[in-house]
Amino acid sequence: MQPTALHTIVSNGLAATPIADGLSWGVGAIKPQSAYTTTEDLMTAVLQSITEVTGDQQAYSACTDGRLPVRLLSGATVPVREQLVGADTVSAFYVAEALGSRFYRDPAAPVADRVREVVEFLHQNGLQPSTHVGCGAAAGFVAITENAVAFSKDSHFVARQKTLLPEGIYDESLHATMLKAAEARLRSNTYDSLTADVFMEAVEAVSGKQAIAELKDDGRGVHGHVEEAVVRLQLPGYAIDEAKVASLTGGREVFGVSDARMERLARLFGRGTDTDYRMAYMALEDFADSGHGTLAVNLPTYIVSRA
Repeated sequence: MQPTALHTIVSNGLAATPIADGLSWGVGAIKPQSAYTTTEDLMTAVLQSITEVTGDQQAYSACTDGRLPVRLLSGATVPVREQLVGADTVSAFYVAEALGSRFYRDPAAPVADRVREVVEFLHQNGLQPSTHVGCGAAAGFVAITENAVAFSKDSHFVARQKTLLPEGIYDESLHATMLKAAEARLRSNTYDSLTADVFMEAVEAVSGKQAIAELKDDGRGVHGHVEEAVVRLQLPGYAIDEAKVASLTGGREVFGVSDARMERLARLFGRGTDTDYRMAYMALEDFADSGHGTLAVNLPTYIVSRA
């Protein structure tokens, strides 16, 4: 069961503050671990694990996935990288789909072509599109989109978005228009040929094997997923070291999201246009929250900032 009395946890000069929403509206199979009755020791370990992302790794990204990193496909050790749902690649694709003709040269192009256009756009703007083997956000892109539409009808989901988005970003009318367009895309056949391999191939073609991680499936939980919390990191240039969290806690896991990375992508896709920036930011929040709600249920969310 999720702890009923969550409070701010301070360690390592950082503070982890819980928000009111506890992902009660989620539909996923990942649930709080019955072996643990508190998240305090887990979140203390998370705060102690937060590490500065080294210069050459700032261009890359990691998935929100909390599982133990094994290796990169290049054979190298997996570095600490900023996290988003599906890494930059899948989150950015969701943004591009939301923007449609405001972004794509041809919004009616085959889905693999649209994925490649997004990947190339990231690369041209100084980012190395990244992914990992068996990415649930890539494989479950349609399910997450369907759930974004469904979840948006729940007032708790909307309240969560308003809590997590910067003040002034959420626009109810614009968001409704975006979700209506998402529904229309889902009714079409535009995603019929979209698979995780489409993302994997596009990433490898542009960024190489050093942009693709392998994560450990040890048979626990859901394909090795035993995440107990969602952690929103408000520390630009820093990220959770998931391997260190596992080491400090005997294998416990959290979902991580780098809020500064989200803002960076929103600014990139906004391209100086306020409406595009707002749409991109809301799309990124949609994908993050709906991704976690698709994967999990009843997990607390903590915002991490300087103490």
